[in-house]
Amino acid sequence: MKRLLLLVACSSCMLPGQTGAGGAAGPSAASSGPSGPSGPSSGADPSASAPPPSAAAAPAGPVSVTIRSSCPNTVKVFFGEKPGFSSGTFSSIESNSVQSHSFRPGEQLWIVDDSENGIGSPATIGADTHELEVASSCTSIATR
Repeated sequence: MKRLLLLVACSSCMLPGQTGAGGAAGPSAASSGPSGPSGPSSGADPSASAPPPSAAAAPAGPVSVTIRSSCPNTVKVFFGEKPGFSSGTFSSIESNSVQSHSFRPGEQLWIVDDSENGIGSPATIGADTHELEVASSCTSIATR
């Protein structure tokens, strides 16, 4: 029979026989309930073992973004990290149009030239990004 060994690094874990911050030692310290090695009466903060809830800890799901073009021409764009150097998708946005695209936070949208080189700075999508606008200059993108 094969056995799988799983090693977990834990800076606040206690093994039987160890003395921890709460002063508890021995097997009873490692076999106590879910609130921690010594329980809530030990003086240790029971919430210290659980990470605090935060937006950064939540899985980054897709963000639906409306892309507007105030440019009088069709512009070539790149959805990805860096045109020509990373995987991504080349596309175009027609003049004076509106479209919707699904991004993950951190993804970028670039305006590119005919040689597929990035023009200016990319728009980087955040969890709170709802709209991008290609400026009437056709060379920049505003994030809203």
